[in-house]
Amino acid sequence: MQLTPMLSQYMEIKKGYPDCILFYQMGDFYEMFFDDALAAAPLLEVQLTSRDRNSADRIPMCGIPIHALATYLPRLLAHGKRVAVCQQVEDPSVSAGTKALVKREVTRVYTPSLVADPELVSPDTRNILFSFTFDGESAAICLVDLLASEAKSGRVTSKEAWLDLFHEWQPKEILLPSPALEHAFFQEAVRLFPSLTITVREKTFVGKNALDQVWAAAKSYLTETQGPAGAALTTPLPLTGIEALRMDSVTINALSVVRTPWKEETCLSDVLDGTLTSMGRRRLKEWLLHPLGSLKGIKERHDSVDNFLKQEPLAEYVREHLTSLRDLERLATKAHLGLALPKDLVAIREVLAKIPGLQVMLDLGKAKRLRDIGTALDPLTELQELLTRALLDEPSNAIREGGILQEGYHPEIAELRLLCQDAKSWIAKMEAREKERTGIASLKIKYSRVFGYTIEVTRSYLERVPKEYKRKQTIANGERYVTDELKAFEEKAVSAESKLCALEESLFLELRKKVAGQASRLLLNARLLSELDVLQGFAKKAKERGYRRPQMTPKNRENEDSFLIEEGRHPVLETVLPPGEFVPNSVEMSEDLGRTWLITGPNMAGKSTIMRQTALIAIMAQSGSFVSASRACLPLFDAIFTRIGSSDDLTRGRSTFMVEMAEVSRIIEKSSEKSLILIDEIGRGTSTYDGLALAWSILEYLHTEVKAKTLFATHFHELTSLQNKLPGLVNKTVLVERTAEKIVFLHRLGNGACSRSYGVDVARLAGLPSKVLARAGQVLRHLESQSERVGRARSKALEISDKQLLFFDDPKLLETLAPLDS
Repeated sequence: MQLTPMLSQYMEIKKGYPDCILFYQMGDFYEMFFDDALAAAPLLEVQLTSRDRNSADRIPMCGIPIHALATYLPRLLAHGKRVAVCQQVEDPSVSAGTKALVKREVTRVYTPSLVADPELVSPDTRNILFSFTFDGESAAICLVDLLASEAKSGRVTSKEAWLDLFHEWQPKEILLPSPALEHAFFQEAVRLFPSLTITVREKTFVGKNALDQVWAAAKSYLTETQGPAGAALTTPLPLTGIEALRMDSVTINALSVVRTPWKEETCLSDVLDGTLTSMGRRRLKEWLLHPLGSLKGIKERHDSVDNFLKQEPLAEYVREHLTSLRDLERLATKAHLGLALPKDLVAIREVLAKIPGLQVMLDLGKAKRLRDIGTALDPLTELQELLTRALLDEPSNAIREGGILQEGYHPEIAELRLLCQDAKSWIAKMEAREKERTGIASLKIKYSRVFGYTIEVTRSYLERVPKEYKRKQTIANGERYVTDELKAFEEKAVSAESKLCALEESLFLELRKKVAGQASRLLLNARLLSELDVLQGFAKKAKERGYRRPQMTPKNRENEDSFLIEEGRHPVLETVLPPGEFVPNSVEMSEDLGRTWLITGPNMAGKSTIMRQTALIAIMAQSGSFVSASRACLPLFDAIFTRIGSSDDLTRGRSTFMVEMAEVSRIIEKSSEKSLILIDEIGRGTSTYDGLALAWSILEYLHTEVKAKTLFATHFHELTSLQNKLPGLVNKTVLVERTAEKIVFLHRLGNGACSRSYGVDVARLAGLPSKVLARAGQVLRHLESQSERVGRARSKALEISDKQLLFFDDPKLLETLAPLDS
């Protein structure tokens, strides 16, 4: 096929980006050709057409308007495509008089994870790249958040921890060397996250160890896609930074801490979101996913929330100044990557202008952390003054079209603008002056593209033409002339607009570089402002919802291990129900009052709600929020683990029972006496005897070996006998009021054990046919008549088995029997 020079240029550029869809600028459109057009057209929902329609060698093509890039590009990224944007990098007028092609270059590569323009990314989400490789059974990983100019790296040594990272960060793209494609960790990640974009870059994983390799590969990929500025990230932070409360992905999902692609229902982050900025909303999610493990940090956050509640003028001032702020974190990154537009720099200027006032007000606060934030905020006075002096209040966002800078910023700007604005006025004045000076009444000054500005004189006045007039052209009824003055004006006037645009563009690019040079200081401001936003948001929600400050006690101190929640409420559920309908419950756990609670009661009575709200209140407290209770005295937990609501994992051949056993195994392995454990209905996925035996054994082990605060809900009523055997284990039940006709769930937690499950009653509430219910009642009465004898026998068997095990655990007995082995 014979290609035109333009298509030859296209093909040459495309060779460098074989795995990208190439957006090739032609005037006001980005065009796509060949396979790129075939792939992109249906995803973009644009018309697929062709060049040379009458030729046998038709070339598929499609296109989008340049101004609509923000509309169309995310559609391709959402389908895992990479896009190379190829722009005209010279003025088309340069080659207009020749046959030379306009020079074009790829200026940016967009991938699902590396989207440098904040306008293309939801303000509440992060687009994350994972760079990783494997070193035996451990994985070295580097995660990159380009829009936050942030990287973290570290190692994980188990598949579970590896998958937890995927659940937590939800990466859009993974970067790896080809040997890693065969690793079991990778295969599992792809199975669970099938929409991941996989990028293989073999030669970029270089370094003396695996951590060096993943960082080198990430930087190389950033340079490849974003240019040199893309790789200028700071050294990665540790993957596990501050001391934090640990929660695995199972717990985060079970408690609905944040929204995920798998759970779109209202979650804790929705309820606690009183933030006013996008960067604050992202910081809130980060805090809830990583609650603090340090009493000092928790106290500082609680003090700050308390300060906002008690100093309302301070809170109002902070809110007023945060409300109008744009996303400084992403603006700073945009400037650093050379993408900031004039209005972005104006937004940065406005943020900096508000910092001095915030510093003054925060210094008046009582809370140490608020004063520290005020001290750490950096107004960058010189930069703010430079941006004020340079930029118009409402500049054009097209950097090549002028209308960006203040006239006083550069001496030529005012002159060139005056020429552009007053050219007609200047010509009219000269024309009037020359008419009067020469006496030529028909004299006119005109402009044409070919000859520029000329003085036109009709034949009847030719004898009056001054000698300084230079003849330029003869016309039908006279002559056209130029003068040195007119030529000088033309040189200025005709080129003034292009000169002005070029000057403003050049000055703006210099200005943007100066802002980029301060990116690290701007990012620090962004993080401080986002923290301030979350803290004021916590105070706002505490006031609206009646949250109270929790008293935090370190769990490892003598006599300070109690866990008290008075009139606790589920923070999410109470917002969904009509006002006043949610029933609060109190929880008090200690060695004396019981650190393991065995909870029985019928389905729908509220067992799971009480368990979840207990964990959510702990998360709120250690995140820095006040809590949904009338009073709370909480220990410092190191981790929260849950086993609530499993389902089949059929793709791996794992039943519900297998899944729940794997989850319990992990809890036993990872928890400590400083943890909070929630287990709901373990053992129901197998036979009654197997399930009961496992539930019994697991409960005993957690209580006697792990010694964590544990809420254990079950339908195995036989387990309630353990209260008499295990000091510190107590029976609790959700209360039910039963009449002859119906049962009423009181949603209140009480002492003691539930003697029955009320299954038929619950089925009646669910609407089963009366005939089915009547028959179930008959069968139930028959079974209950035999159950007392069976239940006694089952409990006796468990007790005997238990005593036998204890017998063989006696060290003196084992010492006596040891010689018999020989």
